[in-house]
Amino acid sequence: MKKITLTQIKEGSKARIIEISGGHNLIDRLMNMGVYKGKEVTKLSHIGLRGPVVIKAGRSILALGHGVAAKIIVEAE
Repeated sequence: MKKITLTQIKEGSKARIIEISGGHNLIDRLMNMGVYKGKEVTKLSHIGLRGPVVIKAGRSILALGHGVAAKIIVEAE
């Protein structure tokens, strides 16, 4: 298992969040959306070079900005 950012995994891949390298506001905002440390997510799509990253966390489908997705460190399967 290697540690990479959410922006670097391939579309359709599953990964487990191991760290969120942001402030308390970002961590709280993501936690309210169901994205937190230890959660398994699936990357559905990545639009363009710096576009949004669409993920599935549980039963929710979320679009995260590129900057936010780059701060989420995952362990790819």
